[in-house]
Amino acid sequence: EIREKSEQEARQKDFSTDESRKTDNRRLNRYRDVSPYDHSRIVLKRGDTDYINANLVKMDRADRKYILCQGPLPLTVGHFWLMVWEYNSRAILMLNKLIEKKQIKCHQYWPEKTGEQHRLELPEVQLAVEYVNCVEYKNFCERTFRLTDLESSKTREVVQFHYTTWPDFGIPSSPVAFLQFLKEVRESGALDPDVGPPIIHCSAGIGRSGTFCLVDCCLVLIDKEGENKVSVQDILLELRRYRMGLIQTFDQLYFSYQAIIEGMKRMNNSSFEDFEELTEVVPAGSQDQDADTDDTPPPLPPPRTQSLTVSQKPLPMIPTSESVHEDFIAGKVSRDELNNRLNLEKSKQYEISSSKDRPLPPLPASAALDKLHEASNSSDNDSGGGHSGSSSEVDELIEENDSDENDVDDDDEDEEDNSDNIESSVLDDTTITSSPTSTLTTTAPTTAANSNTSTLESNKGAREDEHQHSRVAASSFDANATLPPLPNGVDSNSNSAGEDGTVSSPEREL
Repeated sequence: EIREKSEQEARQKDFSTDESRKTDNRRLNRYRDVSPYDHSRIVLKRGDTDYINANLVKMDRADRKYILCQGPLPLTVGHFWLMVWEYNSRAILMLNKLIEKKQIKCHQYWPEKTGEQHRLELPEVQLAVEYVNCVEYKNFCERTFRLTDLESSKTREVVQFHYTTWPDFGIPSSPVAFLQFLKEVRESGALDPDVGPPIIHCSAGIGRSGTFCLVDCCLVLIDKEGENKVSVQDILLELRRYRMGLIQTFDQLYFSYQAIIEGMKRMNNSSFEDFEELTEVVPAGSQDQDADTDDTPPPLPPPRTQSLTVSQKPLPMIPTSESVHEDFIAGKVSRDELNNRLNLEKSKQYEISSSKDRPLPPLPASAALDKLHEASNSSDNDSGGGHSGSSSEVDELIEENDSDENDVDDDDEDEEDNSDNIESSVLDDTTITSSPTSTLTTTAPTTAANSNTSTLESNKGAREDEHQHSRVAASSFDANATLPPLPNGVDSNSNSAGEDGTVSSPEREL
């Protein structure tokens, strides 16, 4: 609705833009669809051209004048500073960054470094710009320039207020931050009627620039006439009579209402006096750091020494192996010196590691100690007190074997019992070998009494009838039992036993 009304009024009053369409002036425009009206455009008095994409915007009711222009191009930097000099402007309000979304929005029209030796010379307009100092705040920075006319040698100081957190086609972070920026501009005297109009620009000079002018004019009129006599829409339409397209998006218009309402509350409370005092981020005289960056860099992490002091840990040694090897390859260090350095490094690391108080390894658990004591006791019983038990088991086996020789034709059940007894003797062989020599001699014929076939069958029956082993072990000892005959091929008078008293036989080895 506002766009339709402003365009209709422009057609009725014949607001032309003929100067911007001239062939020589087209290259001086940043955007083809943003042109200054001829009836309000800024006319330069000296130089190679009188054209610049800028308009003088007036609000007589609020006693305000602004010069709204586009961000300077490399070709129009001299024209920009000539406009500042000829219109006696004391302040420049820059509401954009140089680079936004990886696109150049404005050419840097001031020197990169401070000092007279770095000043910017503009011979085509006979001006020189010196960068004096910079004070940075949270959302904006304040730069001071010294503008010199080379023809008359006159100088003048110009202050630039650069709002650094206002995105393109967007709105500031909060109305309070914007109002604080507006308060600083007002306190500098840049908006006073007795000085030249301030230069306000963003990239195209209509969106963010128009938002600033609308909020400032409305707050002045509300303070002067009252809030009931101020129409924000009417004031915006009046501002658009001087420059086309002021305020580009719905969000910018909505933010203007928010800033005006918040400003009304603060004006009723001693005229912005409840604002917190701004704190400087960078001291005066420092160089501009955010000129060529799009996003604000994150804060630096805390110093490393603080965390080391809190934890009270020693700093790790820097290994010298790699550097020493590089020196050796380059021929700067001999082989002996290389070995000496490596040995010295290892000795230092060993001293550091040995100096630390390390706890002793834990003692073995009580369960492991109990098992160790049980194992030692069982070995003592086998060598001493377990001799009588082993003898009784062997003698009982001997009795069973005698009964097998007398009853050869018994049924299969007796054969299984006999096999179990033989297997029991084989299983207990480890216990018998730990007994004296006389007991080992007695058990040898017992294990050799059966054939190879019965031995294999006894191995199978032993897994199923382990209770027979318990019965044999509990039997009594019989000293009058007769020994079974020796196996075939073994002479009783020959020395068939080994040095340790055991009988050598195939069944025994099996």
